[in-house]
Amino acid sequence: MKKVLVLLAAGVVALSGCAAQLSEADRELLNKAVESGRNSSQSLQAAEAAATRAEQAASRAEQAAAQSEAAARAADAAASQAASQAGQAEQNALKAEKAFEMKIKK
Repeated sequence: MKKVLVLLAAGVVALSGCAAQLSEADRELLNKAVESGRNSSQSLQAAEAAATRAEQAASRAEQAAAQSEAAARAADAAASQAASQAGQAEQNALKAEKAFEMKIKK
């Protein structure tokens, strides 16, 4: 980027020295070329800034995806634990029911 600006500035300085010998039409073309170079430089800077923003957004998206995956794993583990505890509770309820029935029969 800096090289482009330095080359552009050097070209402008070199061409402005020649401008005194140019016709009016040539000067207009030279001015258009210089302006086009400036516009290109500005467009390059804007494109670089947009690329940086896109890279940052992609990084944030990757982080969010990693956090979502971790949350999904935690939810899956919690669901497995809840299912296991529900199974144990059911077994305990059956044991309690049998104990109650035995107590009533005595």
